[in-house]
Amino acid sequence: MKLMNRFAYLLMTIALCATLYFTLALKPSSFNAFLFLAAWLNTPYVAMGVALFFVQKSELASPYWGALAMLISVGGILFLLDAIYWHPDAQGAIAVMMTPILQGVVGAILAPVVLWLIPDARR
Repeated sequence: MKLMNRFAYLLMTIALCATLYFTLALKPSSFNAFLFLAAWLNTPYVAMGVALFFVQKSELASPYWGALAMLISVGGILFLLDAIYWHPDAQGAIAVMMTPILQGVVGAILAPVVLWLIPDARR
């Protein structure tokens, strides 16, 4: 169980660094714009890291939480890659700003599935 969470933390850290690189690639107009965009795009990774830290100390500890965090991290990076590099267009800025919201929606949809997969939580 702890090995899966370590992989999740590693992947979230890589995703956080990649998101910072993508933020630089967007060429924000000022340092404040960079800070805002970097903070906004990295919010899901920080939130998942904090949530994973607390859930691994509770009775709901399960490797599925780490797998969910990895799935959301990879999905966010692939979405940013698509919006910035693979298919850039005029609406790419909207897609970039929606990325954390979409990651939150995916987490909200899949968290009950993870709870259902944990045997002790089905009581």
